Amino acid sequence: MKITSISSASNSLLKKVRSLQQRSGREELGLFLLEGPKLLVEAKSKGVAVQDVIVSKSYWSTGFSANEDLNVDEITVVDDKLFRDLSTTSTPCGIISVGRIKTYSLEDCFKGTKTLIAVAEAVQDPGNLGTMIRAALAFGATGLVATAGSVDAFNPKVVRAAMGGLFGLPVIVGVKMEELVRRLKEENIRILALDPTAEKPFWEVEMNQPLAFLFGNEGNGLSRQAAQMADELVSIPMVGDTESLNVAVSSGVVLFECARQRGSAKR
Repeated sequence: MKITSISSASNSLLKKVRSLQQRSGREELGLFLLEGPKLLVEAKSKGVAVQDVIVSKSYWSTGFSANEDLNVDEITVVDDKLFRDLSTTSTPCGIISVGRIKTYSLEDCFKGTKTLIAVAEAVQDPGNLGTMIRAALAFGATGLVATAGSVDAFNPKVVRAAMGGLFGLPVIVGVKMEELVRRLKEENIRILALDPTAEKPFWEVEMNQPLAFLFGNEGNGLSRQAAQMADELVSIPMVGDTESLNVAVSSGVVLFECARQRGSAKR
């Protein structure tokens, strides 16, 4: 293993890593940040191309030996102070790596009768989108689409919340709802929209068919335009006076029922 030390904040590698904290930097370079050893191991196991691995001096001296299974060829060691500027968390994990973003198209989400697509309409909270990605992978979705106005799927907070879900699921961000609906209808994929006012409970839907579920924005819910373009409105019935569920929770509930009906949920 090759070991390199960096002591200057103006080093080109450190500048590159800092630029990946911003969406513009990630889009320009096609790269994203992996913070922590677990995400690095998961990314490598799923075939993500990892370019750089950077650790703090304290992690190198006290924590690295416990993670020898990282399987990397080169490590860059930096002072703890420099490392803090690279991290996006209040408590730096001690190791950051750089992965190459794998891009997908809508066609990658189409799997014939097994198609199950979660659609997040302008979901802006990174934790919500990351959790939705994780749930979509766990319950057999063939893809997740976050429409225009959504947070970047490779935002560091999304990556952490998804806990590796990004590496095993086609995730597409920035598609306009009109274009998405047009393509779904061309593929004969039934579009269901979650609406708390709908009378039909979501579990009454026949899930053994190509489906796309539309989930609304955190603050405003599903837009009227999206609701009107859907083939049917369904709701998640609730007990008591609860007005609505968090969008990530809603997606998990609905996608689990899809997995249950399709017989893909594991005991």
